[in-house]
Amino acid sequence: MVYEERIFLVGATGNIGKPLVQKLLTNPKVALTLYARTPAKVQELYGDQSEGKLEVVQGGYDNQKPFKDSIAGHTRLFLLIQTPGFQEGHIHNVRNFAETAYAAGVQQIVLISGFCSSMPWRNNIVANLGYSWESGIDSIPNRKNFVTLRPAFFMSNQALGDALSVKNYNKIIDSQEIDSFKPWISPDDIGELAANILQDPIEKHGDAVYEMVGDPRTPKEHVEILSRVLGREIVYEKVSEEQSYEIMTKQAGMSHLVAYTFVFLTAQLANERATPGLSILLGRQPETLEQWIEKNKSIFL
Repeated sequence: MVYEERIFLVGATGNIGKPLVQKLLTNPKVALTLYARTPAKVQELYGDQSEGKLEVVQGGYDNQKPFKDSIAGHTRLFLLIQTPGFQEGHIHNVRNFAETAYAAGVQQIVLISGFCSSMPWRNNIVANLGYSWESGIDSIPNRKNFVTLRPAFFMSNQALGDALSVKNYNKIIDSQEIDSFKPWISPDDIGELAANILQDPIEKHGDAVYEMVGDPRTPKEHVEILSRVLGREIVYEKVSEEQSYEIMTKQAGMSHLVAYTFVFLTAQLANERATPGLSILLGRQPETLEQWIEKNKSIFL
C-alpha cells in the first residue's frame, strides 16, 4: 500500500506513546516508524499491522546511527526523551535528533517538553531540562516547523506513590495544602494532542507552544474522587515538606534531586488553572481526574 506520509516516532512505547500510536494507526494515509530499544515491546503493544504500516528501528539515544540511517523519507518527527532522575545528559541528544531530522527533510518536529519550561530560566532542574531541549531545537539554523507540548502533572504519576499509600493505608500523603490545586493532565490527552498535530496541515501549528493542564484538583477533591471510585473512604494527610521529602527518599528510594523537585513543584505549581482552549486542540473536553482513576483503578486496589 502507498502512504501519503511517514511519521518517525522516538519515545512512543509509554503512557503517552500508546494513545498517540493507536490514533495514528487508524489513519489510512499515514505510515509509522518507531524507534525503540526493544522491538519486541512494539510488537507486544501494537501487534501485527498491514505491510509497511508500522516499521521498527532498534536504537538508543547515545548511538543515533540507526536513526540517521532511517530518517530519510519521513515528513514529521515526534520526540519524547525519557530522563530518569532528571538527568541532564540527554540535552545534546535532543538537538542531535532534530538536526539530523531537519537535514533529512523532516518538515515538522513535535517535542514533549514540560509545564516547567514556562517558568523562569533555571528556576528548577525540570525547567532547565525543558528550556535546554527547546532552545537547542529552536536555535538550529534554517530549521523547519517546531511544535512544543508542555504538560503539567501526569495523572499516571499516581502509580509512583499515591497508589501505594491508598492501597496500604487508605490515604494520600503530601505536603500540599488541602484546598490548593494540583494541575493534572492525562497522558491520553498528551498523546492524542500530539497525534492531532501530526495529522493536521503542518502550517496550521507552525512553531506553536501548547501548555497542557486538563483538570486541576485539590487534595480534598482527589480523595473524594478516590473514595467514590474505590467504594471505600480515602483520606488526605498533610505532612511537612521535610516529612514528604523523607518519605520519598527513604521509603520510595528517590534521589535527592527527584524528591526535592517534587516537593518544590508541589508548592510552586499550586493553583494553576485549566489551560484555556485545550478542548479546541483535542476536539473534546480534556479527560478528568475521575475518568482517569476509573479507567486505572486497579492500581489502587
